[in-house]
Amino acid sequence: MSEGTRGLEARLAKLESIVDRLERDELELEEALDLFEEGVGHVRAAYSVIEEGRLRVEKLVVEMNGAVTLEPEPTGE
Repeated sequence: MSEGTRGLEARLAKLESIVDRLERDELELEEALDLFEEGVGHVRAAYSVIEEGRLRVEKLVVEMNGAVTLEPEPTGE
């Protein structure tokens, strides 16, 4: 497992923990805002790891002549 994957999984686990606390606990407003802010930081970092992976995939999808061919993204259908 790559460092990026471990980092992504750790961030997603931490984000899940934050969401659980926000949904369950009776928190003071300031504490809830702090948790929300921390969660946003984890989302941004996770997105960055995913974006780095996407860019790596783009570099690997190369035609015989060396031109990059981007595969169409799935539409989710």
